[in-house]
Parts: sequence; structure tokens; C-alpha cells
Amino acid sequence: MHYEFFEGFMPRISEVTNRSLPLWEQTNYQIKRDRTALHSLGYVYSGEGVLEYAGTSRLLVPGELFQLWPGHPMRVVSSREKPLAFYSYLFRYRVANWEQGTLSSEESSGPLPLKLGSAGGRKQEVEAEFRKTYEFWSAKESGYDWHVKLQLLNTLRLLQSLETSRDTDSSGKQAVQRAIERMKADFAQPLTRSDLAEAAAVSPGYFSSLFKAHTGISPIPYLNKIRIDYAKQLLRDTSVPVKEIAEQCGFEDSFYFSRLFHLDTGMSPRDYRNSI
Repeated sequence: MHYEFFEGFMPRISEVTNRSLPLWEQTNYQIKRDRTALHSLGYVYSGEGVLEYAGTSRLLVPGELFQLWPGHPMRVVSSREKPLAFYSYLFRYRVANWEQGTLSSEESSGPLPLKLGSAGGRKQEVEAEFRKTYEFWSAKESGYDWHVKLQLLNTLRLLQSLETSRDTDSSGKQAVQRAIERMKADFAQPLTRSDLAEAAAVSPGYFSSLFKAHTGISPIPYLNKIRIDYAKQLLRDTSVPVKEIAEQCGFEDSFYFSRLFHLDTGMSPRDYRNSI
């Protein structure tokens, strides 16, 4: 899962729908759009149908997950004998980025970085998440927008776990985890990409692409994030001078440490210490 992407994910939900027989009876068993305008994340819980989208076609059956995004022609055709039924989130989203204490964001028209397919043996769990969201939306109780947003995040976490279980490259995940364990154990040491690749038992050239594919971030920035997080703890809980904290966290250059710290928090290490 692209954790860095979802860390800045800011959805604005427009509607949560339950498309079923009453809709198909009114639309002659099809929905057609010349150009989609919103993102959609859906789950089929019964019936059969066909989704035609952006020049591709796929069968929709119980347990199938799908997503759509703005700017493409779309048509959904339901079976008359087994009317299609699915829940879906309709939303827009921005991706936020904090840099030196300043927040910037950009609205996205592209898909979420998810590998969607069948829910497999976890159909009941996935359906329960979508159904619960639809019930929150329909009830219109106090704070329902907030609850629905939380449900979307919970759903994305669940879909990530499905993606992980479908991923056949278990050796790749294990290699990345070995590198992360080395980072956590030896972050105070001057680790290089080659050191981490050795821990992962893969070549340095392959390691960087493998690590980013599984974490969404390159290995050295990941290592530095671990170091900065430990530095925050030392600033909060001790009176150790900043230069010594930099050294204890694996930074030979305290100025470089301060620059990275400022990029992460928007303030200097000393200001951070005085703010908590």
C-alpha cells in the first residue's frame, strides 16, 4: 500500500449509494455516463452485470470491488434475471503535503493506488463495511459526514489487507521487513543503501525499487524518518544538547539534521523542544 499517498489523502464524500433493483427498473437496466465526474469505490453484493469503463469491460459478480475516476466514459449494465446490487462511495479528493510547516494540497483526478479484485473469502467482512457506511449516510444522524469519512478510511485499510493477502511476492515483503528491522536496530549507525540491501539479502540496485514498491517511499528517507521520530522523543524527554541528539540518531552533520527536522515539523529542534 502507498502509505505516503494515503497519509495526505483528504476525501470529500458526495454520496454513499446502494444501487439495486429499483434503480434498474427506472433506467432500463443500465447506467451510462459520457464522462465521469467523481471518484467511485464500489462493492458488488449480489446479482450480475457488466462494467464498461475507459475502453475496458469487466464482469461484476458478488464479491467484486471496483473503482472509477473522473474523465472517462462509463456504462453499467445489469442482468435482468439477476439484478445487480452494489454499494459505492462517491467522492472527490485532494492530496495534502506538509513541507516546512506549510500545507499545500492538490485535487486529483487519477485513481487511488489500489489493486482491486475479488474480496474472496472475506466477502462478509467487506460487505459489512460498505453496508455500515451506507447506513450512516442514510440515517443522517449528527456528525454523519465525519463517521462516513472514518468509514472510508477503515474501508481502505481493509482493502489494503486484502491486497496484501493477494500479493504472491511474500519473499519481497520479507526482504523489505528485514531491512526495516535493521533500520530500527541500527539507525544510530551510518547505514547506507548497500547495508540495507545486504540485510534484505538482495542486490542494491533491486533493493530501492523493491522497498519503494512495498512502502511507497525510498529507503533512506524511510530511515531518516525513523531517526527524526527518535529525535523528537529525546527532545521531549531529555535535556541532551541538540548536537548530541543528532549524533545519537545517526546524523554526523547536525546542520543536516536540523534541516531535515525543519522539513518534517516546520520548526527547529530547539523550537520543538520548547513547544511541548
